[in-house]
Amino acid sequence: MEKYYYKNKLIGIKISKFCQGSIPHTGTKEAEESVGILTLKYPKGSYLKAHIHKDVKRINHHLQEAFIVRKGKVRIDLYGPDQKLFKYIYLSPGQLFLAVSGGHAFHFLKDSEIFEVKNGPYKDDKVFIDLI
Repeated sequence: MEKYYYKNKLIGIKISKFCQGSIPHTGTKEAEESVGILTLKYPKGSYLKAHIHKDVKRINHHLQEAFIVRKGKVRIDLYGPDQKLFKYIYLSPGQLFLAVSGGHAFHFLKDSEIFEVKNGPYKDDKVFIDLI
C-alpha cells in the first residue's frame, strides 16, 4: 500500500498487492475514511463466517472514490485541495486507487476498463480545475 500526501493531507491510497487474510486499508485509526477498502486473500477451501451489518448512522461530508483497473493502463494526475498538481501515479490491471481528498485527472495510456466506486448518493458536484 502506498499513501500520497500533499502538505500533510492524505490525498489517496494505492493498493498493488494482496497480503494473506482480511486486511483493512481504511476504517482503521490510521485511515478513518468514508469508503471502506479491504483486501481478502485466502487459499481454496477457506470460509469466512456469514454475517450481516447493523444499521448504523454514517454521515459523510466529502466524496471519496475508488478506481479499480480491470484492463489497460492509466496515469492519474493528483491535485491538492488548492488545485495544484503534485504527483503522477500509474495504475495497471489489478491495482486500486482510493481518492480520499483533493482532485484527479485521468490519462488513458491503453484501452482501459476501470471500476469506479464512490460513496453516494450521486450528486452532480464536479468543479473542474482550470489548467493554465
